[in-house]
Amino acid sequence: MENFKYITKSEELGKAAKEWSGEKELAIDLECENNLHHYGLKIALVQISSRSHHWIVDTLVLKDLKPLIRTLEDKNIVKVFHDVGFDFRILKRELDCIPKNIFDTQIAALFCGREEIGLGNLYEKELGLHQEKKFQTADWLKRPLSKEMLIYATKDTAHLLQLKDKLVQELKENKRLEWIEEELKELEKKDYSYPETTYLDISGAKLLSGTELSVFHALFDERERIAHKVDRPVFFIFNNKLLLDFAKSPPIVEEWKRMPRVHPQVHYEAEKLFKVTEQAKKLSETYPKPERKFFSQKQKEELQKWEEIRKKAAEKVGIKSHLILDKEEMIKIVLDGDLNGLSGWKKELLR
Repeated sequence: MENFKYITKSEELGKAAKEWSGEKELAIDLECENNLHHYGLKIALVQISSRSHHWIVDTLVLKDLKPLIRTLEDKNIVKVFHDVGFDFRILKRELDCIPKNIFDTQIAALFCGREEIGLGNLYEKELGLHQEKKFQTADWLKRPLSKEMLIYATKDTAHLLQLKDKLVQELKENKRLEWIEEELKELEKKDYSYPETTYLDISGAKLLSGTELSVFHALFDERERIAHKVDRPVFFIFNNKLLLDFAKSPPIVEEWKRMPRVHPQVHYEAEKLFKVTEQAKKLSETYPKPERKFFSQKQKEELQKWEEIRKKAAEKVGIKSHLILDKEEMIKIVLDGDLNGLSGWKKELLR
């Protein structure tokens, strides 16, 4: 898979965009940094494949990505992804872009009744291709990238259109292509805001006392600041277990200076960390109580009824029950008293 164009210049991107505009469908994948080697989230590469050509767009080097964004938002080109969830969130966050006219091979595989829906599993079982994992945890922000890494990146999209063809044929045979087409249209309407982790999301935070939670909050923010400063993931600074320990028993300056299992920058900032925790100890925070939905006995019985209905429907057609009705959809049916909020294929199947 050495036949690809590595795009690092604006004129190259413009030329590629003209080629893409003549295609009916394109396979798309991203290589990202997600707090594994560096601080934060960043798109490193966008891989694109047609039936005969392959491109790798270096989003770190290129300053103007408008031609790429226009292609992703072009409603005349089908964009084939495998699992749009994370990709769309990072595209929305980093490029303010949500691709239009999409096909998701993971969703297609689910509607074909597949149990193992990872791209590597599908490539192997459907196409007889082995997907390497050598660079699965590679640092995609480092430059220059080796040719071997670029070849690896290309393989994710090189056969995606072929996989789509096979799954679409099976969907047609099982008369489910219209089902997935409805689901894919709904995907474009979803909220793809990226959920930033807060101190309240960390396991164990809700068990802390008011003062401990205040210290925990302050040290969480300091960890973020230091991680950003040294460009390392937050767990490189100190892990969540230590964060909880520090909240319960805040170290003094000398302890911060010789603290084991922390980033060296923590030692350098010992006095600041001590001052921050001393200030936080004067305050008290309350962990917010989660909103709870309360149902009447009749509504609980209705929910149980719909749980049984979706289970039977799933067994009948051989797909996962959550594809037919998820929890929020069942609640909406019970509260509204009708199926109006559902897509057409779901109404037909359930009725």
